[in-house]
Formats: sequence, structure tokens, C-alpha cells
Amino acid sequence: MFDEITASSLVKVDLHGNQLSESEYSINPAGFTIHSAIHEVREDAICVLHLHTLDGTAVSSSAEGLLPLNQTAQLVTHDLAYHDYEGIALDHDERPRLQKDLGDHNHMLLRNHGTLTVGRSVASAFERMYHLERACSMQVRTRALGTPVYPVEEIAIEKNTELLANRDRAELRATNLVWPPLLRKLDRELPGYRSLDFRDFV
Repeated sequence: MFDEITASSLVKVDLHGNQLSESEYSINPAGFTIHSAIHEVREDAICVLHLHTLDGTAVSSSAEGLLPLNQTAQLVTHDLAYHDYEGIALDHDERPRLQKDLGDHNHMLLRNHGTLTVGRSVASAFERMYHLERACSMQVRTRALGTPVYPVEEIAIEKNTELLANRDRAELRATNLVWPPLLRKLDRELPGYRSLDFRDFV
């Protein structure tokens, strides 16, 4: 279960999949293909997150992809890449195509698969994923209304794109403003997640 994961549950490997730390756990081969591809070519990719949520996967499976329907979506769509589904990612030959599709973007929809974000820290990758997932959920709910979507003026989209172009500012915001209170909340609600073994605090 995800809520049983602690720091010691993580398995450290190199870019070739060689295990560098002692662990009773193994790695997910498909996950390794995806994550190693990005770490191989992006020095700024300190953290890569990848999810298979209901709404994220739904939007990734939609031909229209993620649309700039609202302010939250526009936090993402200016920096969003797409990668077509090639089956379960066990083939390392897929990595060059994934690398090319991602480029220097920090948000990605893996078509018919899920969501992915990149950050220079866990904090920034998490904040990007939060906004990406929220934007997907908002789009699913908007479409479920069955009514015409009120369009966002192109000039507003361009304005937001310009404002959001400063990645350094986004990194600082995530690290200094967003992440610390989330850690404090985790300390309150699940004390012991830093433990060597989840069984110490279950």
C-alpha cells in the first residue's frame, strides 16, 4: 500500500538499473524505463513523478488532451508535452522517443496512460503534479456538465503564459512556500513516515 511507504522503502538504482542499496524490494521495470529515460537527459530532473489517476488518465485518453479552459489549466498548458502510448513501457527502445517528446517541458500527458511532471526538487515536481491533476479533474467536470464551455480570450492565455515563463520563480515558490506546510501536515497526520520501517508506527 502507498501509505506504508517510508524513506527506507525506496530502492536506489543507477541509470542502468543496477541496485545501489540493500533492499528487500525490487523495482518496477516499466517505471524504470520511463524515469531513467528522463534522468538520462535532463540534469535538472532531480525528481520525476508519474501517476495513473482516474481524471489524469481520462484526459490523457482524450483526443483533445488538456485544454486551457481555466486559470489552473493555464498553469500547465504552456509547458505541457505529449507522448503517444506504445504499450507497457518495458522496451528501452522507447526511451529516445520519450526524451524527444518531453524536451525541456516539465509537464507531460502520457497518452492513454497517465500524467508526469519533472522538477529540480521533490517540491517543484509535486506542485506541478498537483496543478496538472487538478486541471484534469476540472476539465472532466466541465465536460460532464454537457453545456458549452465559456472560452478564455487568447490575450488572457498569452498574458498568463508570459507571467509563468519564469521557472526559477516557480521553483522557489514550490520550495519555500508550498512544500514546508505540506511536510508539517504530514508530520501531524502520519508521524513516523521518516521511520526505517512503516511497521514501527502502524
